[in-house]
Amino acid sequence: MNSKSKIEKILKEPSYWIESVNGVLYDAIINYMESNNLNRTQLADELQLSKGRISQILNDGEINFSINKIIEIALKIGMYPDFTLIEKQKYLAKHTGYQNSITLFNDFSDIVLTKKTKETKVIKLNQSTLYKVVLAI
Repeated sequence: MNSKSKIEKILKEPSYWIESVNGVLYDAIINYMESNNLNRTQLADELQLSKGRISQILNDGEINFSINKIIEIALKIGMYPDFTLIEKQKYLAKHTGYQNSITLFNDFSDIVLTKKTKETKVIKLNQSTLYKVVLAI
């Protein structure tokens, strides 16, 4: 399987896109909490979530909300959700346009693929470290 096929296989996985949405929401929640100097209890009150659920989000990154809940939270933290769909070929063209490379995983993924010579390997990342990886095709 060539690199392009591997990339397309990854992009076809719903978990890739779910992780992307979860990461955006997690980042927005953290930014809101920090910019408003809120502790976990205050954040729970503002978002109308239990303190336990806030701990799951902040400690484990366990978000996995329904679309309705994601929108509710976004609005409570002063954000408007922006959701678009793009044809697969246009997406691939947009993200492979620079030096034949494609960004494989968003900043919140816990695994990345790297390419060394003709070999592709999976590397587990530390949860506290965020990476954006580009794979040459």
